[in-house]
Amino acid sequence: MSELKYKVIPKGSAEGVIPLNLTFIDKKDIDEAGMTAREACELVAKHYGQETTINVMDLDAVTVTSDGIMAPGAVVAFASADHGKINTDFGFISVSEMPYSYELLEAEPHLKQWDIDYRGKRLYRGPKPSDKRPRASYNENMTITGRIANNNTGSEMMNLVEMTEILTPHFGMLALMQDDEVLVGLCGPEISVGIGMVVREHDGRIFDWAFDAGMTAHRSGVYAKTVKLGIPIIVGTKKALAHFTIRALEAGMVPGLHIGCSPVVLSIAKAMGYPIAMDRIMENAWIELESVGITREILEAPSEKLSREEVISRADEMLHGVDNGKIYKTSEIANICFAQF
Repeated sequence: MSELKYKVIPKGSAEGVIPLNLTFIDKKDIDEAGMTAREACELVAKHYGQETTINVMDLDAVTVTSDGIMAPGAVVAFASADHGKINTDFGFISVSEMPYSYELLEAEPHLKQWDIDYRGKRLYRGPKPSDKRPRASYNENMTITGRIANNNTGSEMMNLVEMTEILTPHFGMLALMQDDEVLVGLCGPEISVGIGMVVREHDGRIFDWAFDAGMTAHRSGVYAKTVKLGIPIIVGTKKALAHFTIRALEAGMVPGLHIGCSPVVLSIAKAMGYPIAMDRIMENAWIELESVGITREILEAPSEKLSREEVISRADEMLHGVDNGKIYKTSEIANICFAQF
């Protein structure tokens, strides 16, 4: 008898903030078990028995956040489970590797980070049309089984009956997989705005080719800050977020030109004196940014230039977006389980 290890963040953890069960499996454990990702998700669903989302993560691969920051780790499959089952047609999606090519880097300039910081790593973002079958290619990157939906390549989960939702941005999932500290709280206006500041990608984690850097996918005006306001969220620490954002800026990424103009990216670029493509930020994006206090006048005004170390050390005071947040060790909110097979 063999065992497959998996990690559960149960509903009610983090002092009641987590609204539904979240499950994570390390691809390395699946490979060692000699299974496919789908077989592993079905085994975990049956063993756990309760309704849950399931994300399979490859910590040796890389991905891209919605605002264009390249990062270690990647969701390579995701699923929804209810009553120990995964819907045959709509409950599971695998994510195909995005092969390296000079043509891809030319079409998507934010991927130059791949050459500079992650050379040789396999890239996974969102599912290709072939991964989504039998869904239509234009369907959202979502799995559904019974009550549970797992959306946007595993970064937004919902109980469709209880009408509860949680956001799990990439750096939060990465920290959970690495047993690091996470910040758990409620989504604030800055994150609600930032989620819409995306980059143009082929088969992206959330969107495809519709929105370029400098645009907003929300297009909600002053209401963008309320789109996800108050929804539970698990993120990495602000110091970790600052580290990876600075890494992208050091690689030559310009907000509004190569990477998205999210409040975090703009705040750090401003603090460190990195260029911002002000004229490429669209008027409707400025409206959303201004609703959380980020104006062109503030970004262009002279200010003290901070070093990498200073920004990281001051990240907790500089970067906003999680309301009523509290730091937890992963071990304080997660259970380790083993499914026998």
